[in-house]
Amino acid sequence: MVYVDASRPALVEGFTRRTFTAMIEGVQEAAIRAGLVEQHVFEQGIRDLYRTTEADGVFCYTFFKAIGKP
Repeated sequence: MVYVDASRPALVEGFTRRTFTAMIEGVQEAAIRAGLVEQHVFEQGIRDLYRTTEADGVFCYTFFKAIGKP
């Protein structure tokens, strides 16, 4: 799990902005072209992610691994 708030400025910049949000921004064109999401909805999601990097914002993400069996 990754927890980021203003008390962790290195994680705000390094993880939330430069890693997670940048990764999501990188798939915008493909996601819209594939019809997975409308452009205005995607753009609002990006604004919401950046909102978590403000002084009163919080970003929390849980990584997990799954193994599928037939």
